[in-house]
Amino acid sequence: MIKATNLELNFSGKQIFKDLSFFIKKGENVCISGPSGKGKSTILKMLMAYVIPNEGSIKVNQLLVNPENIKTIRNKIIWIPQNINLPVNNGLELMELLNLTNQRNRVEELLHELGLESSFLNQDFAQISGGQKQRVIIAICLSIEKDIILMDEPTSSLDEDAINKLISCVSKLKNKTIVSASHHLGWMESTDKIIEL
Repeated sequence: MIKATNLELNFSGKQIFKDLSFFIKKGENVCISGPSGKGKSTILKMLMAYVIPNEGSIKVNQLLVNPENIKTIRNKIIWIPQNINLPVNNGLELMELLNLTNQRNRVEELLHELGLESSFLNQDFAQISGGQKQRVIIAICLSIEKDIILMDEPTSSLDEDAINKLISCVSKLKNKTIVSASHHLGWMESTDKIIEL
């Protein structure tokens, strides 16, 4: 499903990692872990060619991540970033932006699994907590029917109860390949495999 071979990355003359190789099978839940600054989030961005490695290659579904293939690859991926600044005021507007209004029942189901009432879809993002906003956005993104889910620090704004609900919710997803970047111990322990940087 996802194969990285001999990746090397340098930023401003500093080597972030070198000779990094890994393989992620279809349907696997994998966490990329390591200290801050080691390139966890950057690897997720590499899978979508937002960051290009200095050396090495990445294949997604046997397609080389390059300018010719990237549109096809991105169409298979849901990207849930850590810092979410959106041109919308609430969850319903985000659903409209993503053409997901017909997925409302599924989004509400996911919201309940994450410990939130359906009414949070209407609430202004500026008026709710960071953790509530994060869960609304995660619920909307998880309703999208794509094969690969990339999650950057999905627990960053959540308390332990919300994290446990998120772990339970993600564990119920079928036929999804999940790649996350995190150093949260409980989250890491819930995954099938850890790639340590």
